[in-house]
Amino acid sequence: MQSEGSFGIPEGSTVLVTGVNGFIGSHVCSQLLQLGFDVRGTVRDPTKYAWVEDLMERDNPKGCFTLASLPDLEDEGAFDSLVDGVSAVIHVASPVSLSPDPESVIPSSINGAMNALKAANRSPTVKRFVLTSSSVAAALPKPGQKGEEVTTTSWNIESVAVAWGKPHPHQAWHVYAASKIEAERAVWKFYNQDKSCRPDLVVNTVLPSCNFGRSLDVINQGHPSTSSFVESLWYGINMDQLACSPPQHFVDVEDTARLHVACAVLPEVQGERVFAWAEPFNFDAVLDILRSEFPSKHFVENFHNYRDLSTAEKAKSRAAQLLRRMGRNGFTSLEESVLLNVDDLP
Repeated sequence: MQSEGSFGIPEGSTVLVTGVNGFIGSHVCSQLLQLGFDVRGTVRDPTKYAWVEDLMERDNPKGCFTLASLPDLEDEGAFDSLVDGVSAVIHVASPVSLSPDPESVIPSSINGAMNALKAANRSPTVKRFVLTSSSVAAALPKPGQKGEEVTTTSWNIESVAVAWGKPHPHQAWHVYAASKIEAERAVWKFYNQDKSCRPDLVVNTVLPSCNFGRSLDVINQGHPSTSSFVESLWYGINMDQLACSPPQHFVDVEDTARLHVACAVLPEVQGERVFAWAEPFNFDAVLDILRSEFPSKHFVENFHNYRDLSTAEKAKSRAAQLLRRMGRNGFTSLEESVLLNVDDLP
């Protein structure tokens, strides 16, 4: 980790993190606390998610954690009191919907991101804003197709067209992708073009691929988000769903969290799209790891032999460089992440 005094925000200051009950948000929170930052973490209903407070105190953090209420991301002014006195905002929370109706999903995602950004811009103490985007904002997985180089200027315009177009067999997937694309685009448009944007406010975005790894609280979180894929392979369930999921890139959730923290605290990270893409994978590779580590356990037969052949070497190299700045040797391997994912499974 960088030496003391080299942060881009005041050491020990408060960072606002939204969606701290979630897979990525909880890890972002935990890592900030271990670095000595105080965290104001939001959930929709603090009474329902009171367990988050106990979780964040479990590992004797150097910073202090406060749970805060954010019932509706779309309410104008919802962030105003939350950003008071904070030095950075990490906006992880986003509507997660499988609705095929773009009108019910995409505007909500844009409004939530812009409400958070504009509140940060109005607060003179906030110097950093970080948005959780998605790998699908840059490109869709294209298994078996060679020659696509994904860069930090790539945008998945295909999903936007499909989302707003005629009914499509995978409409809901494209609507989700379009919601991430349009929210991130709106953030960059405000940052780069809106004259009301403060010149001292730094904006970065993180584009995670498929997240595996350990849950911080398996009792209350289970194996959330895409970490449930590994759980399904462990038990041999939900195979129809897995068979429909395209081979793509993976990342360990703790690396995703580290990259969010890097975007918030490292002074040299300014105006960047940071790709949390470790390496391509398919479920056959995950099954091979599980069989090797647990030879006495029966697993389903291989069924997923294609790979995403697109490359993103420059973007991945930059992310690996930031992970080294955060004290790591680069990205966590698929094997290590999968084994962390199943460590608490019987």
